[in-house]
Amino acid sequence: MKRGFAYFMSTVSSLLLIIAILFTCLQVAVNDEEWFYLEYQKLGTGRLIGMTLKDMVNSVMRLVDYMEGRVPDINIDVEFKGETREMFNERESAHMLDVRALYQTFRRIRNISVLAAALMLTLSSLLVRRDTPVVFSKSLLTGGSIFLAVAAALGLWIFIDFGSFWTRFHLIFFTNDLWLLDPSVDRMILICPEQLFFDIIARFGGWFLIVVSALALSSILCLAVRRHRHNTRLILKRKK
Repeated sequence: MKRGFAYFMSTVSSLLLIIAILFTCLQVAVNDEEWFYLEYQKLGTGRLIGMTLKDMVNSVMRLVDYMEGRVPDINIDVEFKGETREMFNERESAHMLDVRALYQTFRRIRNISVLAAALMLTLSSLLVRRDTPVVFSKSLLTGGSIFLAVAAALGLWIFIDFGSFWTRFHLIFFTNDLWLLDPSVDRMILICPEQLFFDIIARFGGWFLIVVSALALSSILCLAVRRHRHNTRLILKRKK
């Protein structure tokens, strides 16, 4: 009974840790200013919309800083088609208020997940004592398999029809239509095309898979070592 409960808590803690890893990968990705320079150069966005590379990166990093809570608003002046203008309008500011609230919610969930995972893993360790590495390794493989199955389904959807995925994401997480921007009046949509979001998701998704795969391999190695030691002890006991 105690061991089963320990497995349950350990599996939940592994899922919470994986969620924390996912958001952390996203946070690192969107805070990489140098990557945005390279991405805009690759996409040729500035040439298409009439903005300098520096102004585009400064604008998108202003949005990131706002989401992170480092600045109070998204106001920034840029040179657009040869004229100095305020980059974002009232509709875009209102939408980013929603985006910041969502981002901050995800960040709080990440922080709470880490604390809850640590608590549950500690309680699990008290129940199984020296078997903690084995229990957590098995639980991590279980939790990782569940999460990766969901991630694989989402990844397939994103790859096949990113537009559909992106629309559904906004319909689920936003209660208004402020995210429906008009490229003729809203410059945010010009510097944030779908391809930019697709590449961001692919980037942090790749990091996430690498980290989770490394944890899974570590768990497999831990179980293999424990099994080898157990078999060795059995062999030595029989020889005696």
